[in-house]
Amino acid sequence: MLIRRAKKEDYPVFAAIEAEHPGYPAWGVKGFEAEEKNRNSVILTAEIDGRAAGFINFWVLRPEVQLNTLAVGRGFLRQGAASALLGKMYEYAAKSACRQIDLEVNENNAGAIALYLAGGFEVVGKRPKFYNNTDAALLLRKALSSKDI
Repeated sequence: MLIRRAKKEDYPVFAAIEAEHPGYPAWGVKGFEAEEKNRNSVILTAEIDGRAAGFINFWVLRPEVQLNTLAVGRGFLRQGAASALLGKMYEYAAKSACRQIDLEVNENNAGAIALYLAGGFEVVGKRPKFYNNTDAALLLRKALSSKDI
C-alpha cells in the first residue's frame, strides 16, 4: 500500500467513493479542488494495486489537527487503508508539533466510530441533528503521544 499526496486526477475517484456511502457528506470534485487552495489542508490517498482505495483530508492548525473527511472504497474495506491514512496523518501532526486531533462523525457510522475508538480517540461531545438535520455528530478527540508516530 502506498500513501501519497492526492492529485487532481484522483478527485473523480474520491467522488465515486463518496457516492458508495449513502448519507456520507460528499464534497465532490469541486470540494476537493477548493481544499487545494487552503494552505492548512492536506489531502492524501491510499493506493492498493495502483488504484486509489481511499482518501483523507485534514487541516494542520497548530497545535491541533482537524480531521475533515476519511473514506475508503467498498472494494477496499478491511484492507488497512483507513488505518494507514490515519497513521500518515499522525506523522504530519507530529512534524507540525500538533498535540491533538479533533473530528466529527455521524453517530450512526458504527464502523468509523469503532475505528476511531480503537485508535485512541475519545468522545468529548455531541452535536444534535448535525447531519441532514436528523443524525447527531459525535465529537472525538485524540491526544497525541510519541507512540502514535
